[in-house]
Amino acid sequence: MTVKQTVEIKNRLGMHARPAMKLFELVQSFESEVMLRNGTGIEAEASSVIALLMLDSPKGQQIEIEATGPDEAEALSAVVNLINSGFDED
Repeated sequence: MTVKQTVEIKNRLGMHARPAMKLFELVQSFESEVMLRNGTGIEAEASSVIALLMLDSPKGQQIEIEATGPDEAEALSAVVNLINSGFDED
């Protein structure tokens, strides 16, 4: 099964190196695969900092998060919370 949720990027600078690294480190603690998809359909595995940077996601952009695996609900919730917190930057 797969779980999905759409959230808005809230931090001032959007998805840049520090938030990408925080997200990467977070998903390492889960067994599930986490994918992010921006409004233009570009996808990135959260297990790749480079892929996350390629999303080119500024503040205000909607991002769909999709988690698949044994702890998918927990992984999705953790990623949503991190993004909603503005990656603890603001």
